[in-house]
Amino acid sequence: MENACRKIPDFFKPYRPEYSSQRMRVPRAFLAQLDGPLPGEILLRHRMGRQWHVKVTLEAQDAYFEDGWQEFVRENLVETNDYMVFSYQSPGVFRVVIYGHSACEKKECALPGEVGEGSEVQEHDSDDDDEDYNEEEEDEGRSKRSKKEGNVEERKAANEDPTNVKRYIDLKNPYFVTVVQALRSSCLYVPRSVLIDYELKLPQAVLFHDPTGRTWRGTVKVWTDRRTWITGWGALCRHNNLKINDRCICELLEENGVTGRIIKVHIVGGNST
Repeated sequence: MENACRKIPDFFKPYRPEYSSQRMRVPRAFLAQLDGPLPGEILLRHRMGRQWHVKVTLEAQDAYFEDGWQEFVRENLVETNDYMVFSYQSPGVFRVVIYGHSACEKKECALPGEVGEGSEVQEHDSDDDDEDYNEEEEDEGRSKRSKKEGNVEERKAANEDPTNVKRYIDLKNPYFVTVVQALRSSCLYVPRSVLIDYELKLPQAVLFHDPTGRTWRGTVKVWTDRRTWITGWGALCRHNNLKINDRCICELLEENGVTGRIIKVHIVGGNST
């Protein structure tokens, strides 16, 4: 007899940190295809052979992937607006294919322990133990700007930007917004689109400036897949008492003709707003 699971249609979800960084809601239309509720724990399998155990939480008519979901997102390097396609292969087992900004399948995974490694030196405090944080980036007002475009972009930021970026920075400077989502990474991820839009090549050594004037050294690391991370971020998060869902605007400033050598961090929702 043919496995009934094969008749169940796939479903897809776009990844948006504000909705699905902590947990992901399963579409009700998919749940309606099942003979019963999802089990309390399911397996998510990547095409490269890795798998993740994820707890399922039921709330009224909805089901959520919860405990273990953040690890799946982090280790699969899921970014804002990536598309995830879930195929129900057998009871409690999903095969997941992830499509990136290029519209092609993303095949890479982070190795266990790879995300979050990195040391930092806080220049005003010798106690620089890591406080692990993970950040999810949002595409907020990152388009390359010319002088003629400045006024248009400022109006756009004022009308559409929930973070109210123009309150904190000079909109002529490159910037991106990062959101603290989970306590598991001491590195800051720099969205590739920011580097492309502004035609930037970050120096190997950078300096974080927080709102109180404290500074931290950071080291830029570029992976083989061209993803860019900066160490030193975890200490800044700890010393500023950042919490999950706090937003930070990272403004890339020029020093000695090099843009990005200084990263001025504006905290939105932390204790330094």
